[in-house]
Amino acid sequence: MMTDTIDPSRQVSSFVEESLAFAPVFEEFGIDYCCGGDVSLAAACDAADADIDDVRSELRTVQETETDESFDWESLSELTDHIVSTHHDRLREELPALEALVHKVANVHGEDHPELEAVEREFVALAEEMQTHIQEEEDDLFPIARKIDAGESLTGDEIRTIEREVEGFEDDHEATAERLERLSELTDDYAVPESACASYRSMLDRLAELERDTHLHVHKENNVLFPAVASTFGADT
Repeated sequence: MMTDTIDPSRQVSSFVEESLAFAPVFEEFGIDYCCGGDVSLAAACDAADADIDDVRSELRTVQETETDESFDWESLSELTDHIVSTHHDRLREELPALEALVHKVANVHGEDHPELEAVEREFVALAEEMQTHIQEEEDDLFPIARKIDAGESLTGDEIRTIEREVEGFEDDHEATAERLERLSELTDDYAVPESACASYRSMLDRLAELERDTHLHVHKENNVLFPAVASTFGADT
């Protein structure tokens, strides 16, 4: 059993670095542990208007559970491979399929639910941006991470590429978070209308799952991968 370390001054992202099992608690309370995970638990609770005693209680319940959901990696190559296989490959499969479903639901139910036009527009932009983003990561940053793993020295251009790309990727993550938040708002936090058909329900379930998975995905990059890569040459992220 893990030691009770639910300290209000502890950085939010460190909880999920310790165990992925903490992530659903932060999702439940609307606490940003990925893009905004570099603040204290107390500050994060204030920002989310969440009762810190309730949050700490839920975190402690997870902490006292015997299951081990730690996110361990042995090398930068293993970490990048994990991100590709667990998140990037899933996005390549899910985004086109979900986009087709969003179009279908908007066409069928748009008259009764005019907000679906905005959902469709927001999701199409999100899907395009995310697919471009993950390909750029795999083309530009991940090969350099694997080169570091191999013990090869980086050129000045490669170091500048890391600094430039990491900053750009973090900006992309912020933009993605804003689009996901907009989708959540448009669907009233993915609430299912009484008249919703199976396709409508499936769309909302999959949008909610996309948001949850993207939060984990971004956490692994912003709070684990990027600092690990930057630390190899003394840069700050």
